[in-house]
Amino acid sequence: MDSDKMMRGIIPGIIAGYIFLAFIGASMVPGLSVTTDDAGMVTAVEQSGAMMNNGMLEMVGGMIGADALIGFILHIIISAVIGALYTGIYRDNVDLGNPLYNIAIGGLIYGVIWWILGGLIIMPAIAGGELLQFNLNSPSLFGHIIFGHVLAFVVVIRDGALGMGDDD
Repeated sequence: MDSDKMMRGIIPGIIAGYIFLAFIGASMVPGLSVTTDDAGMVTAVEQSGAMMNNGMLEMVGGMIGADALIGFILHIIISAVIGALYTGIYRDNVDLGNPLYNIAIGGLIYGVIWWILGGLIIMPAIAGGELLQFNLNSPSLFGHIIFGHVLAFVVVIRDGALGMGDDD
């Protein structure tokens, strides 16, 4: 595990984490509340007294006995760590030979891995919920897949733009 490679994944992980939160409808703008339907689609954005709304950020914050704001901060930190693990470990072991395959297939696999590990095992274990409650129509599953794709995409584009190959 190369610490330089891991450092390269922090910013892409944060970017992917923000997009994940936007996808599931977590408001990151103070004073705005986002309402979603059962399918996770945003149905309304309105002004409210709440700092952030969606339920997911409250659950993440609740893992350590905190509110949605701390949940947001914790989610971004976790996203940075997962991004670092992507570039430091996963990417070296899952190279599909083509940047587009790495984004499409590698990102999909990485997102599903973290949906299972984070959303179905770690979070329920810490929060006291039931483990491995699979729901293949959940915004969390699709959010994690989008996270994996965005992470892989940002890493491939950034490495190509800055000439950062595997040998650097």
